[in-house]
Amino acid sequence: MSDEATARRVYTRMRRHRESFGAAAAGLGLRGAEVERARDRLTRLGLLNPGAEIAVDAMAALSRMLLGGEELLGMLAEQRAASRELTEHYLRLDGDPQDAHVEFFPRANVEALRVKLRAATDRAREEVMGMHMPHAWEPERLRDSRAEDVRAVARGVRVRIMHAQSQLAQPAMREHVQGMLEGGVEVRTMPFVPVRLIMLDRELAVVEVMPGDLMAGAMLIEGRGLVASYAALFDYCWMTASEPGDVPRAADGEELNEQQRAVLRLLATGAKDDAIARALGVSNRTVTRVVAELTAHLGADSRFQAGVRAAKLGWI
Repeated sequence: MSDEATARRVYTRMRRHRESFGAAAAGLGLRGAEVERARDRLTRLGLLNPGAEIAVDAMAALSRMLLGGEELLGMLAEQRAASRELTEHYLRLDGDPQDAHVEFFPRANVEALRVKLRAATDRAREEVMGMHMPHAWEPERLRDSRAEDVRAVARGVRVRIMHAQSQLAQPAMREHVQGMLEGGVEVRTMPFVPVRLIMLDRELAVVEVMPGDLMAGAMLIEGRGLVASYAALFDYCWMTASEPGDVPRAADGEELNEQQRAVLRLLATGAKDDAIARALGVSNRTVTRVVAELTAHLGADSRFQAGVRAAKLGWI
């Protein structure tokens, strides 16, 4: 049984029997490392109060995570603005040696940037991280990018790539993602990608000057200090992103009808079937049917999992 499945069993028992983590783990016959992995998993997801070792309501944990993410994104936006100010006005005024270099590449000089990036990627020792906003990718660019990433994996480099979920509506992108997964590349998707960037060993980053505007050019940034904010942004987005297999056919939720959307919103508040039925003026049987439809549409095994996936997809 996977660590995820084990953690889910422990959490379910804690909620159902109102048991502490230790009691639930013992009741399931877990031992040693299995117990610790389940504890780490639930703590990381915010589903376990580490002090009292009691279960935390999943929607409350999700709300705290999203709120914390908004605060982090706000802080990173401020750091981004400050780093741009430093780059434009102050970086070259300091005559002291420093482990930092920033170079601007206008759109007209993008090929020179690609050459530098390919050479840097071939030198990467530990990690390649990429985050891509929606884009009309040319087949040749997808093939070249996939080949570079798979070569890096073959050298023992960890490669992690994030795409916007809407891109998976394109057959060519789904094929590209499947090829990367088969080559050992880790891929996740997000409802909204805040910026296009590529990072190597957390020491070098290529970042769009204006998110979503390819014509504005890009910056090549070297130096751990300057790259740290972008690495923190990537780490947060990766933690909250979805596996490609978790994204249903309609990554943007367009296939949902109005009744399904209303039920999904009420489910997110923790409302039970009878309360949802009263709020919408329908029967309990209708609510049960719609919940079953949503669960199937999201490829989920339970209402809880459906809620988590819908939140990750940005539907609620």
